[in-house]
Amino acid sequence: MDSAELLLHFKGFLIDLVKYGFPTLALGLSILSYKDSRKANKVQDRLNDVEEKLKRYELEEKEKEREEATMACVEVRVIKISKGNYRMKVWNSGRATAYNVDFKIPEDYKGMVRRDKVPYEFLESGKNFEEHVLVYDGAPNKFKVTSTWTDKQGIHYSKDQIATV
Repeated sequence: MDSAELLLHFKGFLIDLVKYGFPTLALGLSILSYKDSRKANKVQDRLNDVEEKLKRYELEEKEKEREEATMACVEVRVIKISKGNYRMKVWNSGRATAYNVDFKIPEDYKGMVRRDKVPYEFLESGKNFEEHVLVYDGAPNKFKVTSTWTDKQGIHYSKDQIATV
């Protein structure tokens, strides 16, 4: 084989390479690129889903905060002032004013708590009032208290708690 023949074979090889090899290589690269773009799209879709859930969660949190900002929450606790001297503290732990604040205790314990100040016309956020609690021998250590109030729109609310002496 001489150099002319070798050149012809090489020329044929180059023509075949250009005709078939490069398009095959381009097709292979296109397939790989397509697979990579599908993976990237899946990751992007998951990221979009997570972002959407996060935005929904943030929106729910803001709605909850807005709702809490317009709600009152009246709570009750018995506190010891000195030996044998107890008071029931009623306070508004919510962020809005509570109206017509009252509390109810079971009939068996009605004599334990005086009701001098209720119904309390309005109780602003963070404010409180106290009622006297009479503790005697045989008095229970705990009893159920239901605080009741209304909001600005007149909607009634209540909260059950256990008061301990």
